[in-house]
Amino acid sequence: MIALASANSELWARQDTITALRKMHETTNKPLIYQACDLNFRNAALRDDAYFTLALVDKTNPAPKIQGNKIASDSIMIVAENAADGLAIQVQGFADCSMASVFSASNQTLPGVLFVLSILSMAGISAIERRKATPAAAISLDNIKLTPMQRQLTQILLDAPSRKVSKNILCATLWGNKSNADESLYTLVKRTKTALADSGIKIICNRGESYEIRINS
Repeated sequence: MIALASANSELWARQDTITALRKMHETTNKPLIYQACDLNFRNAALRDDAYFTLALVDKTNPAPKIQGNKIASDSIMIVAENAADGLAIQVQGFADCSMASVFSASNQTLPGVLFVLSILSMAGISAIERRKATPAAAISLDNIKLTPMQRQLTQILLDAPSRKVSKNILCATLWGNKSNADESLYTLVKRTKTALADSGIKIICNRGESYEIRINS
């Protein structure tokens, strides 16, 4: 609509054009709408159903509404340079077809590619989240050779909601108020990592503040 208005603004905005429309309005004493088709409309599938309207409006007479179910564009107001009476021409585009028809007639190559990529991305994220969310009950430590303390540490991490536990909680759970619990935890984690090396279960240290366990599928 902006391109159409720009290409024909000099013609539409002529004072004699507005004068002619005003006289027709005064003669008929009815709202006046001029409807025309754009012969240069690029989309042949919509050319017969698409059109634009010119309506004479002023401060007291807004443009009449187009009846029926139509797809409408934003309106553009065109005012002559020397118009002092508030008169203007309202330009608006319409299409007498369904939204589905417009969608099917438009070029959807790029949007379609982006839509497919978004679906694939969502599916990939969902698969990763499902992999991370493998329930602890489905992970068996029976066939892994672990000491009682190593097994307890591993099970604590598996049972945690995010499979991540702070260092302080681990120390308090495993050794209570033991003074050198930090050193004991470091040694226990190191040996547990070695014991779990071939099981697909990995313990990760997060900046010395917490430990988490990850399951490799």
